Amino acid sequence: MIGQDLDGVTVLDAYGGTGLLGLEAWSRGASVTVVEREASVARAIQRSAHSLGADVDVRVADVENGMKEVTPFALVLADPPYARDPREVLARLERLVGCWLVLETASGRSLPEHHGSLILERRRAYGRTEIWVYMKREAVP
Repeated sequence: MIGQDLDGVTVLDAYGGTGLLGLEAWSRGASVTVVEREASVARAIQRSAHSLGADVDVRVADVENGMKEVTPFALVLADPPYARDPREVLARLERLVGCWLVLETASGRSLPEHHGSLILERRRAYGRTEIWVYMKREAVP
């Protein structure tokens, strides 16, 4: 939904999990940082990246609270646990977004058309999943 060519784009895979989102972005040319709060999971992501020859920065941290002094990423990919309130995730990640935020939620969740400087550009449903694409703009009053 964002495009195939991510050459030179800085990407944050905010909730590492399997690392698949970050590795996919890397395969399309992005400079990728993957954040995972569980050390054992982060090590598995690092092993996967290494086996692919991927130059990916894997960090053990809580993306919502532990990345205070970070330059915003052009693209933030967020697939948080579905039990998390997506409105809270949106609010917590806004400061990390330089241009785009792609947020995955369970179907049927409700998110605002805009939140602070983020404006909903499009949304798609795929079975039990919805993808919300926000673009950063000037703060909306």
